[in-house]
Amino acid sequence: MIQRKKGLFPTHFVRSLMILFWGIGFSLTVGTPAALAEYPEKEITIIVPWAAGGGTDLIARLMADVMEKDLGKPVVVVNKPGGGGLVGFNQIAAAKADGYTVGVTTNSQILQKYSASSYLDWRVFAPIGLFNYDPAGFTVKIDSPWKILKEALDFAKANPGKMRISNSGPGAIWHVAAALLGSKTGVQFTHVPYGGANPAAIAVAGGHVEATTASPAEVGTLVKGGKLRILAIASNKRDALFPDVPTFKEGGIDFVFGVWRCLVAPKNTPKEIVAKLENSVRKVVNDPKFKDFMAKNGFGQAYQPPAESAATMAQDEKDFEKIVPGLGLKRN
Repeated sequence: MIQRKKGLFPTHFVRSLMILFWGIGFSLTVGTPAALAEYPEKEITIIVPWAAGGGTDLIARLMADVMEKDLGKPVVVVNKPGGGGLVGFNQIAAAKADGYTVGVTTNSQILQKYSASSYLDWRVFAPIGLFNYDPAGFTVKIDSPWKILKEALDFAKANPGKMRISNSGPGAIWHVAAALLGSKTGVQFTHVPYGGANPAAIAVAGGHVEATTASPAEVGTLVKGGKLRILAIASNKRDALFPDVPTFKEGGIDFVFGVWRCLVAPKNTPKEIVAKLENSVRKVVNDPKFKDFMAKNGFGQAYQPPAESAATMAQDEKDFEKIVPGLGLKRN
């Protein structure tokens, strides 16, 4: 008879434990990636926190078309305007972190920390890919008396508060752009918020306000249609789509300011899903149709993967903390 040493488990018990642990290990190492590899299995929603027709909306819709072909499942855009983007930001953050609801954020979200009564920290999101950068502009109605920037600013300076400037929402990027311009030039504007850049531009064309600081791309259709005139662009060089429009620097004003756009997912979305979406966004920005659309409509083409996008957000937070509080935009 074989004597077992005291304290050792029976052979059949050890064998059972080995089978159990092997099964658990298999499910962890094989089962989970296999499930993620099947993503997506259904429709994906991209939330745009601003009104339809604005720059963010237009780009997102083309992105959705290209991503749909790449991922093999429907990709739809849903507009959730309000609160300078805050309504949409909250809906993206509150969505299930499974990759089926993502959204677009911009540096407007970071600005709200310093310029609005409520804000949502950018860290509630998992960046997927930054895909665009556009400068601010200064645009007036085509039949306005101002043909150059100096004329418009001279009028505004002589008539404090009389020049109304539309923006994409309180505390949003184009609100801050106008406030920063006013601070730099000693001009007092009256700021009028709208649900997005498109309605802000339409307000200028309709004579409801005198100007807007939305990007050239967002006012481009109305400019081409003979409704609006861009007087200046807040970039280091002239826009290829509007080569006759000078920069603010050319007008003697050191004003460079703009917006970036980034696709994000709710925090804690599995890294494998973020990687798959990032790969799809990378294909979008390299797609000839997308490049052609961006060029023809004056949208700046840029790309940053998740880690670089997060670094840009962190840097903007530091920069805005220095310049925005002094503009006096914070509301109680």
